[in-house]
Amino acid sequence: MQGLTTTANHRHAALFGVYGFLGMGLMLYCMRGLTHIRDWNQRLLKTAFWGLNIGLAMMTFLSLLPQGLWQTYQVIANHYAFARSAEFMHSPLMEVLVWARVPGDIVFAVGAGAFALFVWQAFRPRDVQPRG
Repeated sequence: MQGLTTTANHRHAALFGVYGFLGMGLMLYCMRGLTHIRDWNQRLLKTAFWGLNIGLAMMTFLSLLPQGLWQTYQVIANHYAFARSAEFMHSPLMEVLVWARVPGDIVFAVGAGAFALFVWQAFRPRDVQPRG
């Protein structure tokens, strides 16, 4: 259903889930030639992978998809204008579903932070010769 929260659900899953992860994959592929893989922090990379994927799934399936399905039902039961009205969008159920996105956002933010820290650690200069 166009123009409802199902559009935002599709946008989040498609834009970040496809193009964002493709961009990160290309970045990691390029980093292989620019950094030493043996120095990569695999734990941070695993945390980033799982945090980003689980966080995106949580925000999609716990918040955006239920909002979109409830809105679509309201379009069928009542009419399109009602499903887009402030009265409906600020109803108690929709407010709960909006706040249900927060746990997924937190998990996603942990994954994004882990990825940023991983990239910073991979590119930071290292001392080649021991001091002494």
